[in-house]
Amino acid sequence: MKATMIKSVRVFLAILLFVGSTHESMAQYERPRYAESNDLKKRNTFISIGSGMHYKYGLIGLGVGMMLNDNVLGELNVGLGAYGFKSGFTAVFNAGSNKKWRPTLGFSRASGGENLKLDIEVIHQLNNHTINTGVDLSPAYVIIPGFQRVILFRNGSNFAFDLGIAIGLNTPTHAFTEDAVIIDGSLVSTKALEFSSIQKNTFRLLQPNGLKLGMSFNFGL
Repeated sequence: MKATMIKSVRVFLAILLFVGSTHESMAQYERPRYAESNDLKKRNTFISIGSGMHYKYGLIGLGVGMMLNDNVLGELNVGLGAYGFKSGFTAVFNAGSNKKWRPTLGFSRASGGENLKLDIEVIHQLNNHTINTGVDLSPAYVIIPGFQRVILFRNGSNFAFDLGIAIGLNTPTHAFTEDAVIIDGSLVSTKALEFSSIQKNTFRLLQPNGLKLGMSFNFGL
């Protein structure tokens, strides 16, 4: 009986030692938190590729960024959007820290287009007609404040989501390239034509004004 009790005590102590060592091992393990780690590599130059709506890169584009000081990243960006070729400059604040939220402020120019061959809706003598003709769309200039949410990687690169608003600095114009067009078999001066309200709204929708949504991958060099 005594031997049995001694054996039981030994087994109980062995179990306690096992549980204690397991708990200690689990307490020492902590899942790495990449975004908050202090050993993230600092990068001074970034090559970026991105896409979005009313975004600095347009539908698809590239950027080259460089740290201007310990806090501010300056980036030159180019791309292609619905309103032509885009180019501009963006400043990203808090870029020198590991903060996930970063204020941004950008300026962008969308080229519009010259002598674009389009099917457009016009009004002639109070009737609507759809014709194919050349149209000039003047450039659009916007300022873009916003915020950027980043996912940081140990190698210094990051993935970013952008939210903001593109505010127009000018009122782009649209005009006929040709002096006259053919409507119902007759040559009609474009001075006698007017863009329909639907067509005017279409041109406005193409302009880079409104809610900005975008995402980019930024390679740290």
